[in-house]
Amino acid sequence: MDETSTHDDNAPQTRRQAALYASIADWARLSAQAAEQLIDRDVPEATDRFAYLVEYTDRHAKGWHPAPSERSNGITLAETAETVARTVLTGYITHLDENREDYQLWLVDSLSLRASAWHVDTAQVQLGGRRPSCPSSALTFKEAEIPPHAVEVRTPVQIHRFMNHPICP
Repeated sequence: MDETSTHDDNAPQTRRQAALYASIADWARLSAQAAEQLIDRDVPEATDRFAYLVEYTDRHAKGWHPAPSERSNGITLAETAETVARTVLTGYITHLDENREDYQLWLVDSLSLRASAWHVDTAQVQLGGRRPSCPSSALTFKEAEIPPHAVEVRTPVQIHRFMNHPICP
């Protein structure tokens, strides 16, 4: 065998390898595009409206009361009521921790917090004709005794751990 025949014998193999690598590259590109499309489809659109209310109680309070701050109630878009209750309560505790001096007299060691969330459209239907002119809000739904669709509660120990240092006794 001479040098030319060895080169000619390898030529088809080199072309086959190049074609194989080109096919792999095409497949990888198409796979990446398909994965991006699946990711876009898997992300649920947060189009449902939820009303939420953060409340507090402590050993001296009788029952649950609306928590102080403009962050304690409102309406938000989300996928589920559970997500709203969890997210809102975590955000509220973070707000308290970041603004501790504003809430110093209110933060006691027996403080418990809860967030309730209502699916606005469902609660509005349950409200029905009882209060046709009332705005859609967590306070309206609570006053009408419409049960929330999700409730998240934090005990004094959980709040203390989250805030990472003791609150006033």
